Amino acid sequence: MGRRCDDRARDRGMVTPVETMYLLVLAVAAVTLLGYLGRLHASGIEVSAVAQAAARAASLAPSSSAGSTAARATVDRSGLAARCTGGARTEMSWSGSPTGTWHGGSVTVTLRCTVTQTSLAGIWAPGSRTFVVADTQPIDRFRR
Repeated sequence: MGRRCDDRARDRGMVTPVETMYLLVLAVAAVTLLGYLGRLHASGIEVSAVAQAAARAASLAPSSSAGSTAARATVDRSGLAARCTGGARTEMSWSGSPTGTWHGGSVTVTLRCTVTQTSLAGIWAPGSRTFVVADTQPIDRFRR
């Protein structure tokens, strides 16, 4: 009897292979979730940066039609269209200066990008995420 009690005391605190397997599965799930959330956040930042660059390119253009073309060209060159399902959609609107002209007003570029979860996480995940980002820049009044 005394020997049995000593064996239990000696084994107390040991991790068995079953508990180790549970810890391993939990660690793999946690790393996968953190990677997924990190990639989702990075995609949002990328869409925001491209929207800002497109608005700035449009604000440097000499006219509203050239601004719209510059905004679309900036989005196309960014490589974002390859990551977005169906491509990135760009909309541009502008408000004129107090005199109603293009120069001295402001331009707003709205960028919509739908990203599938599989392309983000690298593994299968359900659904998709749509990012809608708008950025407004002042139109350069001195550039012609």
